[in-house]
Amino acid sequence: MDLRLLMKAAVFAIFLAGGLCVSGCGGNSGSAGVSPEMSAAGTGAPTETRSIAGSTTASPPPTNRPGFLGAFLRAEGPPPFGIFSPTSSNIAPVPYPTPGSTMTGSAGYCDRAAANGASIDGSYIVDTTKLTDLIYLGVRWTRLDADQFYVDESHIFGAGAYAFGSFDAAQCISLVYHNITPVVNLAAGPIVYNPKPGTFAPRSYPTYQTAADFGQWCGVVAAHERAVFPAISKFSLPGNEVNSDPGLFPGGEAQIATYSKACYAAIKAAYPNAYVYGFELNMDGNAGATQFVKDELGLGCGPGTCYDGISLHLTLRYPIAPAATPCYPHPGGNYDMQCITDIETASGAPIHVLISESMYGIPSAVPDEQTKALAVVAEMTAFAANPTIDGAAYANVDECALYPTGPFSNGCLISPSGTELPAYGALQWFASQHLL
Repeated sequence: MDLRLLMKAAVFAIFLAGGLCVSGCGGNSGSAGVSPEMSAAGTGAPTETRSIAGSTTASPPPTNRPGFLGAFLRAEGPPPFGIFSPTSSNIAPVPYPTPGSTMTGSAGYCDRAAANGASIDGSYIVDTTKLTDLIYLGVRWTRLDADQFYVDESHIFGAGAYAFGSFDAAQCISLVYHNITPVVNLAAGPIVYNPKPGTFAPRSYPTYQTAADFGQWCGVVAAHERAVFPAISKFSLPGNEVNSDPGLFPGGEAQIATYSKACYAAIKAAYPNAYVYGFELNMDGNAGATQFVKDELGLGCGPGTCYDGISLHLTLRYPIAPAATPCYPHPGGNYDMQCITDIETASGAPIHVLISESMYGIPSAVPDEQTKALAVVAEMTAFAANPTIDGAAYANVDECALYPTGPFSNGCLISPSGTELPAYGALQWFASQHLL
């Protein structure tokens, strides 16, 4: 355990029930300590006036929304952005464990050693620093990709070929050990197909070749979650910011509707009690998010056919605009709370939304780190006060290196060198007061 981790543990120890354990606590994980599931009991942080980033500000109102704060977690991807790397020496258990009522310990799903000596939790190497960045922030949910590029291997090796190892390991360490509940993101592409049956000749395509094919994948994941992690019942589809990504769906809004319907129906068939968010909408003004929702509704893709709620990518301008301010691009508009109301109205039915991405870049959104700290707390206060918002996620906890330029640059809470920026402490404190 490095010095930075020790300092974090000391600062945030009041939120831990038991010892620290960031990479799994089962018999095969090689980690010491007791179950680290975080406790919502006892906060201990100051409730009076609090100095954030050198500015004295009154404590926000007691919103009291347990489980509200989220952050993005990548299971796989090139270091340092994924919890696991597809190029690391991870070993899948063979035979793969079957679900059961016990999740931890030598007989549990996450930790049970297979015939080859591997276990789900112990054989997938975790970036403990990245994981603790989320744990000590007070995150209670995460948007987690069911990565069709790595997990769905049926197009290469035939029907039933799925490599759930890293996906399950990410859920073991997040949900089972650290009380962070994933919202499973199901994207329609890219996907690896095998164009030559009987040979190993995978080729990447931008999307599943048919809506039924995508629906098959959605149903497989939903059935897997219901059987293995029944506490995980929320899904998102059919991709990231589909209203502004013409490359993923060259057939446009009609194709998005068809694929969304197929995925939604398959999820509900496999997991009737699942809750599905649609679209991961890009709320930038030029993306036309409100009109997109109306168009999809006209194509028969609305509440009960494509989604139960809608997922939004929205960052409020700081200072937060007055409640009566219209949403951009209306005259005098802004990126504000009215944007959420507009989306809910466009769906044609009473729905909830999920703010699955929000971030303050410098200088695109705020001028400096001190202002970012104030903005993050002000925004989360506004979001948490709205009962139709199920949760809000800060998108870039520690990925500044992924966005060296552009509107997302310098939006992280922890610098590439590992320094906690003022907004990390500010959001951590707000979570300790109102969101745990």
